[in-house]
Amino acid sequence: MINKIKSGILYGIGGIPIDIEVDISRGMPIFSIVGLAGTEVKESKERVKSAVINSGYTFPLNRIVVNLSPADLKKDGSYLDLGICIGILSEYLNKKNNDIENSVFLGELSLDGNLRGMEGIFSIVLSMCEKNIERVYIPAENYLECSEINSIEIIPVKSVRDCVDIINMPASKKRDFIEKRKNEILNKNKNQVNENHIHFKKLEKNKENEMHIDFEEIKGNKVTKRCAEISVAGGHNMLMIGPPGTGKTMIAKAMKGILPNPNREDSIVITRIMSSAGLNRNSIGLVKNRPFRQPHHSATKISIIGGGAKAMLGEITLAHKGILFFDELPEFDRNTIEALRQPLEDRCINISRLNYNITYPSDFIFIASMNPCPCGFYNSSKKCICRQSEIDKYRGKISGPILDRIDLFSEVSEIDYEDISSKKEEEDSITIKNRIENARKIQLKRFINTSIDLNSQMSTEQAIKYCELTSKAEKTVQMIYRKYGLSNRSYIKILKVSRTIADLRNSKSVDEKDIMEAFSYRRAYYKYFSRG
Repeated sequence: MINKIKSGILYGIGGIPIDIEVDISRGMPIFSIVGLAGTEVKESKERVKSAVINSGYTFPLNRIVVNLSPADLKKDGSYLDLGICIGILSEYLNKKNNDIENSVFLGELSLDGNLRGMEGIFSIVLSMCEKNIERVYIPAENYLECSEINSIEIIPVKSVRDCVDIINMPASKKRDFIEKRKNEILNKNKNQVNENHIHFKKLEKNKENEMHIDFEEIKGNKVTKRCAEISVAGGHNMLMIGPPGTGKTMIAKAMKGILPNPNREDSIVITRIMSSAGLNRNSIGLVKNRPFRQPHHSATKISIIGGGAKAMLGEITLAHKGILFFDELPEFDRNTIEALRQPLEDRCINISRLNYNITYPSDFIFIASMNPCPCGFYNSSKKCICRQSEIDKYRGKISGPILDRIDLFSEVSEIDYEDISSKKEEEDSITIKNRIENARKIQLKRFINTSIDLNSQMSTEQAIKYCELTSKAEKTVQMIYRKYGLSNRSYIKILKVSRTIADLRNSKSVDEKDIMEAFSYRRAYYKYFSRG
């Protein structure tokens, strides 16, 4: 007797359907799994056997062979536990009920027969929608993250016994039972405070959002705050340079509050990533805010880029469509910094190992901060104790190719007493965010028939095409180009940034003030890195 069940596994940030064939025949009581099963899958034999017995069913004392196809794909994880279990329990299922056909069963079993929540269930379920699957049985713990998926019937189950009962349930009762359970899960969690669902309608200091810094709390450094606004508006990478205590980290963290809300397409991709990393199991529906990732400078190259034995997601992927912030950039390992070259250029990362070849998305805004020297007080009110060779070595950790991928450079100066003591109200994050969202809408309309959606992503041809310069702007950029001996790359970067500045003031054309402001954000580059 061969029973066929559908299941799936997580592969990258998507899911791959797996066909499970369970053959129960006469012979010695041997339970074997074939089809290039990984360690976790092989261990499922003991979990399934204990779950069946502890759920009150009789485990067949026959020869059981479980085949997983496609056979040439290695199967990792415990996603197949429930599917294998249902295949073995076929004699307890209503043969007249065709609920098993065109259904997918996902979930890890505990020894008592209960289902455990798992990472990546949202990603797998979403992939099953593309395979014309009618329904999917998932652990009840994972229903919250999948609650907004409407193109497939989702059935949350708590245990093996619960799953069998639902399969055997008459259709007239089943629909009401499933809806009641879904509502129970949602109602139980409706009052949860989840960081992913905090909207910046009011950035008041309370328990829900006290971890978010508002720009109105930051005194002084108007130029750097303006630079941060331009960075988010056009997707431009930014490097802040200045002594300790000048507010570099504070400004970077405040940028989280001015990131525009993602559209539905971006929300789905962000949720896929969060689900695959196991970071949103208790989130209700799609992730509504863009990510902000701040890895420590001791982080390994694999933790930043991704990879390893199981193709883990790196910080560059977890920051997709958001911000990746490197505080104290030169303190990071040089190989780790250099590994950012490809993802910053291609907005994706390809990871190849013996058993897999996966491409992860990594379209993020790169924000970094650094001191001007090892002691931190070069060109400040305090005396610098560094030798010139030490300063050169410190700055030299950031190579030319990495600097070439940064559009904005801002020198963060020490804050004057007048700025700190001033009672003048600073511009808040909501006001800045509104300008950014308007600028993003302009860019979306501009690039509607292209493969890009932000000014920073423009090619040389696109930058020249879309940066409509006024006659005065044309003369200004020509003067700057000749006077400072700009490279072609620097020239294009100035055009891209000036286009974003013009978008922020809702202007179709780029004027000379936009050009001059864009060029001002490269002065720190020439000052500290002497490359033009």
